[in-house]
Amino acid sequence: MIFPKTKKEITQAILNTLPRGPYHSIPIDNVIFDWWLTGRGGQGLRLSDPGLKAFENARIEFYDFPLGLNSDGKRKIIAPESFVHELIKKIRCPYYLGIRTTKAWDIDKQQRDPFIRIYDHKTAMMITLHGNLRDYLDAV
Repeated sequence: MIFPKTKKEITQAILNTLPRGPYHSIPIDNVIFDWWLTGRGGQGLRLSDPGLKAFENARIEFYDFPLGLNSDGKRKIIAPESFVHELIKKIRCPYYLGIRTTKAWDIDKQQRDPFIRIYDHKTAMMITLHGNLRDYLDAV
């Protein structure tokens, strides 16, 4: 999907693809505040959990990329706040940051794999061409 530029336009486009439901009966500003982590006037297009559910229900195409791994395969997260600010500035399409937990009978052996879900094929292609999200962000 090629997204409009503003949260209000994106939110309205998603609402138009969803079957009639509770979000259709409340003001669009409240929907925006619920679906986006940066709220009404904030920058960035990071989705909240309700926003992710809405995009899933609208069956918007997405691309997942792993986060937090070094070249040797070990986890490494440095200054997560600055990383999130960098995403806000450089990712110009809706995205979601999440963690997948692998199921294991022993809770201590469960793995937590952070990921970013991108809702734009052009951005996803550029990340793939650069090799990983870090290299893409450095190039932008």
